[in-house]
Amino acid sequence: MIKSWANSRSRRFYEAGKISKFRSLDIDAADELLVALDAATSLKDLSPLKSVGLHKLSGNRAGQWAMTVNGPWRICFRFKNGNAYDVEITDYHKG
Repeated sequence: MIKSWANSRSRRFYEAGKISKFRSLDIDAADELLVALDAATSLKDLSPLKSVGLHKLSGNRAGQWAMTVNGPWRICFRFKNGNAYDVEITDYHKG
């Protein structure tokens, strides 16, 4: 279950479909991934979905996981005790 958001833009996208800050984001894919993340009770629930590109991050994002949405867009989050925290939609390659 999603327990917290890293920013209000990501939360507003999930709750109300607000997309103004996510240029070129595949809205349907992002929504499906967030629904899957909210339903997941372990990372194993997500890893069989090959299309999500679930991967562990390193560097300044150590401790986070990411799922590929499209192009540069990722959903990043921390996962602990069956819950997702600090969920955000981001292009973390931009810096």
